[in-house]
Amino acid sequence: LFNSESKYLMTISIKHKLLIIPAIIAGILIFIVLVKNRSEPQKKPLAEAARAVRIIEVPQIEVTPTLTGTGTVKPSLVWNGVAQVNGKIIEKHAQLKKGAIIEAGETLLKIDPKDYELAIEQAKTNIEATQAQIAESKVKEKNAKASLKIEEEALRIAKDELKRKSQLVKQGTVTRSDVEKEERNVLSQQQSVQSLKNTINLIPAERRRLQADIARLKAMLEEAEINLQRTVVSMPFNGRIAESNVEVKQFVRQGEVLVIADGIEKAEVEVDVPMGRISGLIRSDQVINIEDIRALDIGEVLGLSASVVLRRNDTTIRWDGKIVRTSDTLDTRTRTIGFIVEVDNPYKNVQPGVRPPLIKGMFVEVEIRGKPSPGKLVIPRSAIQNHHVYVINEQNRLERRLVSTELSGSSYVIVNDGLKAGERVIVSDLSPAIDGMLLKPVIDKDMTKRLINEADAKGASL
Repeated sequence: LFNSESKYLMTISIKHKLLIIPAIIAGILIFIVLVKNRSEPQKKPLAEAARAVRIIEVPQIEVTPTLTGTGTVKPSLVWNGVAQVNGKIIEKHAQLKKGAIIEAGETLLKIDPKDYELAIEQAKTNIEATQAQIAESKVKEKNAKASLKIEEEALRIAKDELKRKSQLVKQGTVTRSDVEKEERNVLSQQQSVQSLKNTINLIPAERRRLQADIARLKAMLEEAEINLQRTVVSMPFNGRIAESNVEVKQFVRQGEVLVIADGIEKAEVEVDVPMGRISGLIRSDQVINIEDIRALDIGEVLGLSASVVLRRNDTTIRWDGKIVRTSDTLDTRTRTIGFIVEVDNPYKNVQPGVRPPLIKGMFVEVEIRGKPSPGKLVIPRSAIQNHHVYVINEQNRLERRLVSTELSGSSYVIVNDGLKAGERVIVSDLSPAIDGMLLKPVIDKDMTKRLINEADAKGASL
């Protein structure tokens, strides 16, 4: 039984395997037919890929060269109130404290004036005494001249008497001793006359000495009066107290600094400008005579205007200023020169919490603007590489262009030659850059806006 089942199963297996053969043959036949009847694949030409780049269309605008730097505010006028006389402080202004604002002319301090009042009285007394001596000398001169006339008359009489007796001695009427006696009388009278003449001659010199003493005493009186005035220390201008170093009953010495005050009518800021940027900022056709520079408005001559700007959070506060002078030296380390900008009325239009005064020590920005130049082509500084720019032509292909430039700002340059208004300049990094390559331009509106804003003086920086 077992053998018969095995043969049966083997017979069935062989039949199943024989059934697969027709299916395989049919598949092979179908494959052969498909291969013979297949069509050749269509070949499409390769398309050139365009590369996307950012561009700007070159604007033609009015350019105002502008530099912005930073500096610290300080008062244009600083006064050191120095004691000009010695003495004890007997009075002090109630508001004489750091930070107080005091008007011009108000008395800040008083020094004890007694010593200087006594000096005035003493000088006046000495002048009166000397004037009395001069009056006395005039009387003395008058009396001496009168006495001189008398003595001269007496001398004349004595000479006549001597002449008469000299004649009589020849006649033997008088003795020789009488003549000699008369000669001695004449000599004595001549001595009296000469003595009076000497006295009269000395009187003008004595009077000149007394007049010199009066001039000296008047100078002493004037000095004493000035010293008396110096005992009162007054505010020389409208200002703010920066320092007060004295109290009532304190003794002060000449030369000691009593108070320091800052003027509030003008403030100034010094900003350092790189030497390489000055030529792009200053344009003046006027030849400046340094000897007459004090009579010139240097800002007007150089064509410069200025503003002082304080930025707080999202708020911008601005003060109009002017260039009043430049620094006296060039910083050899940074190669910069200082421009001093002055602001009038820095304490004007103060609004608490909104607009503060422009006070000493405030860190601010300074914008210096040159003369506007109309019709200029400007491009970003980053778009220039070795005096060349990349331009997209009408076929949207890359073209390398040589350009010449003149003035420049921190991030822009003015193009003189090589570009036209409206041409498309590539502002993105293009590497590799191959002449004639196909490009897909995308206008960078933000960069265009920033470029225009800076070029027309709305936001340059040093």
